[in-house]
Amino acid sequence: MWQIIGAGAIGCLWAANLYQQGEKVRLITRHPVDADFLLYQDIQGIHWRLPISHHHKLLKSTQPILICVKATQVCQAIQAHKAQIQDGQGIILMHNGMGCAEEIQKILPKNPIICATTANASLLLSPFNIRHTGKGSTYLGPFNQQAKSYQDIVIPLNKALNDCHWCDKIESKLWLKLLINIAINPLTAIHQINNGALKKESMQKLIKNILKEAFLVLPKKTLLMSETEVYQLILQVINLTTDNYSSMNRDIYFKRHTENEYINGYILKKAMQQNIALPTINSLYKDIKALEVSSLIHSHTS
Repeated sequence: MWQIIGAGAIGCLWAANLYQQGEKVRLITRHPVDADFLLYQDIQGIHWRLPISHHHKLLKSTQPILICVKATQVCQAIQAHKAQIQDGQGIILMHNGMGCAEEIQKILPKNPIICATTANASLLLSPFNIRHTGKGSTYLGPFNQQAKSYQDIVIPLNKALNDCHWCDKIESKLWLKLLINIAINPLTAIHQINNGALKKESMQKLIKNILKEAFLVLPKKTLLMSETEVYQLILQVINLTTDNYSSMNRDIYFKRHTENEYINGYILKKAMQQNIALPTINSLYKDIKALEVSSLIHSHTS
């Protein structure tokens, strides 16, 4: 049985597609949820009512656990269910940003940790009600030694949402996703604009500065792409998602914690270790932090 911690847009997307392939699926929610069905609109626009099992407690099992919560909630989710997690049980982390796997390895030193990144897009319309809004590649790969023998995990996932691959050097895919996120998410969040507004000349200049700085701390030989090639890819993503709002934009809009620490913060930590100054990224980090603080203070006082 697949147990998926996190019943948000991506957790529900995997649950729906695994269920449609005949897999047993159980969604793990933070609190008990009153829902008999998962309402799912697939990429073709077809509506489904899927009787997916869900609970707020994890079952003891030896099957890998798929974790689809935000980077800020990963440690909390692992701690909440730690008593049910077996030594040696595979942990798949699927979220934006980097830095969680290192934290999880400290909490679960005996567990295979698999990092995953997906370009599939999904929209949570209401609890247990999602729409698949974009198809893309999914990559999984080993973070630690114990996870290196988990290649077969992609077989059922690929049947569920094709274009799913095992990548021994997953770090390259994670860094590429991080570079795309750091170019799009903070600017759209600070200015409260959709992705398409990043086509403006002033925004393009900022994106180039952000990339230039991020490339200063990118581990050598991690990415087989040049700064220019990554910039072209970012432009492509902006064009394909013109009307979309980034996850960080929505977090600021709805006064929630963002993944700032795992996107801007992760790059800044790497820069600090190498004694490199990143003024543009540092400024974005501080702006997001200030917006988070003011919105959280406002939500507590209103």
